[in-house]
Amino acid sequence: MRRRYAWRGYSLSWDARAMAAPIITLLAQNDDQVIGTLTVRPGGAQPLFAEEAYAVEIEAMREADRRVGELTRLAIEERADWRGALEALVQSAYVVTRFMHGLTDVIIEVNPRHVRFYERVFGFVTAAAERFCVRVGAPSVLMLLNLEQFGTRLDSLSL
Repeated sequence: MRRRYAWRGYSLSWDARAMAAPIITLLAQNDDQVIGTLTVRPGGAQPLFAEEAYAVEIEAMREADRRVGELTRLAIEERADWRGALEALVQSAYVVTRFMHGLTDVIIEVNPRHVRFYERVFGFVTAAAERFCVRVGAPSVLMLLNLEQFGTRLDSLSL
């Protein structure tokens, strides 16, 4: 993951991981080799990473009785079967967020050039306009996914 993020020019404070509990990092593997990762932050006492730039929008979701978590640090090896890895990660994240933590929605901060992909493939909607994400040193757009709606389309999801 560090290599893939660095290749895109993103900077991350890896020490922040220890202060941001609880987190669940999902792995997609091919035999013994990790080919993809996705981190789920179900929310709780610690603020979500996205609250650094989008606190007002996320608080409004909570005030509307939404239970919000976030997906972060998605990375897939360059030469890996990205469709299979992504499908495994997304299905696992759905189970963790919806059933283990009882979330109603997940958010994700994405680079503006990835917005259409997340809309088309998963059904995310833009929740807030582009801002600069200091944490990774790049622009980001806040996107929102209603997990109940996503669950109904998960069976037909073909990456």
